[in-house]
Amino acid sequence: MGTQFDEIIDLGLIVVDDYKLNKLYIQSQEDFAKYCDGFLIKAIPNFTVCKQNLDYTVDYSSTPQVREFVNELSIYEKDILADYWVLEWFTKETQVASSISTALQNSGSFKSYSEAQNLKAKESYLDGLRIKTSQKCTDYLSMDILSVLDY
Repeated sequence: MGTQFDEIIDLGLIVVDDYKLNKLYIQSQEDFAKYCDGFLIKAIPNFTVCKQNLDYTVDYSSTPQVREFVNELSIYEKDILADYWVLEWFTKETQVASSISTALQNSGSFKSYSEAQNLKAKESYLDGLRIKTSQKCTDYLSMDILSVLDY
């Protein structure tokens, strides 16, 4: 049995506090799982340096639902995928804020400096998370090198 999607998503949710996600979870755990799975599935191709095959199986019609990777992932791989999941979720949140800001600026009714600063802070956070995740991938790859050097 491989790693469950929920293991990755739960790691990502540690740093995500979103009232829309909370509301969706309360309304329907099945819809919540499908929504969150979308971010994970979109995140998987970003983890290009993974040493394991990241094939997965999703079957929402089975009982119980199947939402898992074929392989059992290491804690490092789960952590990196969780970061990529957060990146996908936060990118969506930032793009929504950006499109609202642009639409309101074009209509002349969006003049708030603090909203623009808020968007800049979100984009800065995204950049920092990308850098942090990239460093985790580098560290993950170097673990093999370090283990060889220990011998």
